[in-house]
Amino acid sequence: MSIGFLMTFGNNGIITNFLKLFGFNQRLLYTFSAIIIGHVFYNFPLFIRIVGETWEKIDSSIIESAKLDGANNLLIFFKIEIPLILSSILKAFLLTYVYTFTSFSVVLILGGIKYSTIEVAIYMYTKILFDFKSALTLSIVQIILISLISYILSFERHTFLSGKALKEKFPIWGYLYLLITTIFIFIPLIYSLLSGFIKYGGGFGIENFKLLFSLDLKRYIGTSFQSMIIFTLMFSISASLLTILISMIASFYNIRKKFKLEYIMLIPAAISPVTLAFSYIAIGISQFIAIPIIYSLISLPIVFGIISSGWKTLDEFSEEAALIDGANSFVLNFKIRIPQMKYHILTAFVYAFTLSLGEMSATITLSTPPVSTFSISIYRLLSSRKIPQARALNSIYSIIVLILFLIIEILRNKNKND
Repeated sequence: MSIGFLMTFGNNGIITNFLKLFGFNQRLLYTFSAIIIGHVFYNFPLFIRIVGETWEKIDSSIIESAKLDGANNLLIFFKIEIPLILSSILKAFLLTYVYTFTSFSVVLILGGIKYSTIEVAIYMYTKILFDFKSALTLSIVQIILISLISYILSFERHTFLSGKALKEKFPIWGYLYLLITTIFIFIPLIYSLLSGFIKYGGGFGIENFKLLFSLDLKRYIGTSFQSMIIFTLMFSISASLLTILISMIASFYNIRKKFKLEYIMLIPAAISPVTLAFSYIAIGISQFIAIPIIYSLISLPIVFGIISSGWKTLDEFSEEAALIDGANSFVLNFKIRIPQMKYHILTAFVYAFTLSLGEMSATITLSTPPVSTFSISIYRLLSSRKIPQARALNSIYSIIVLILFLIIEILRNKNKND
């Protein structure tokens, strides 16, 4: 997705040229602002999904009662809606904080050499400078900072009341919000999707794809296109299945047995993927095992939350009836529970797969030829100045991600209808 940003906010980007009309000639790319905008772009869907789904479930009768008592929209927002969705806001904030803190590719691509984060510094100290003491120190600092914030925000707040959503007119200020999100979210996304069809010198065509498939990819990414697809799918699917298995077990004990596991599920995300990668290298674990494990740890907080929501929606009366009829654990899980949670499980799988698909920091640290994935292949093509080929590969990647998010939306709507 970074290519979409480069094409939108680069020297000849559409937003850059538009701002020049108003005398704004300052370069946005490779600045601190570009890094912030990039992280907003990456975490925007996560925040909208978590907070939005909770917000639309607020019981409309509560809002209508407040309006009958004379409360205006502003008072309802601050006194009723915010307290009800506060838990979701904090959860979304926590996940955004964690994923931004451990961000690697966004800082590397959009920030350039001028800016560095703890994650990038850990990679440089270990991979380039071989200063393992400094890398270890930074890793400990990172774990402490993330764990501290995670612990503070992990306390569950039971203030939400679910019910029939209230449908209201689209507000006037919403058009301003729509304009801002279009500029900073949707234009880069559209450019990312179309980047492969935009010629490097201008115009549209499929020349970039021709250049991609005629290029000796082994020379630049260490493997063939077919092998890259196979490795990407193999790592992402195995990691997603592992994450689902862990989350199903952990969320069961968290919801049913009242074991407080929310904070424990956040701990893996507090550890730098680069640190984990070098730890696995140090103890001699194969990249074919280490990469899926790290992918799984990265997506665990989100998947755990989705699966936990699934456990909360189960009909306990059907379980009790099955037990009375003599159902064993196998029947109870595969005939009663999992069918009721199918949309949550499928949604969690797609989220885990999408996150695994875009992981870069651990993969670039662990992988050795012929292993390569979508994300590091795009990065290596960009680093080799093979811009047209990188754009073509980025379009393929973006289309896959878009399809995955459409699947999530379809599953979400089916779950609501059911």
